[in-house]
Amino acid sequence: MSETANGKKQVPIRPGMFRIPDEKGRKPYLYGVKCKNCGTFFFPVREVCLNCGAENMEEASMGGRGKIYTYTIVRQQVPGALVQVPYAIAIVLMEEGCQVHTVITEGWESLRVDMDVEVYFEKMGEDDQGNDQLAYKFKAI
Repeated sequence: MSETANGKKQVPIRPGMFRIPDEKGRKPYLYGVKCKNCGTFFFPVREVCLNCGAENMEEASMGGRGKIYTYTIVRQQVPGALVQVPYAIAIVLMEEGCQVHTVITEGWESLRVDMDVEVYFEKMGEDDQGNDQLAYKFKAI
């Protein structure tokens, strides 16, 4: 966990998706696992490789860039949603070869398949201790 300028800690909105380094100046990053047998990358973390069946996975950080594989535009507000419509739900094919499901709120109207995108992290709320809860999103590059 890192601290913001006002002394609040930053925490993932849901554990197990990305890391927030403690060191100043280091940015949050997505992580997954890589199979030690066949090299296949997965996100989120899993115990068994879907490619070769091995249970020999190691945690690996991800670079944060990929391409839009497919997407749909959401125009109907879902009760309790943290994101306001309209926005896109997309599947991003990461440079590592795995797919990441994401929300795109910036530039959703100009999305296209094979568009280059990168991850960024945004405050979505605060937890019971007043820490900033971050979520990952993608935007065009």
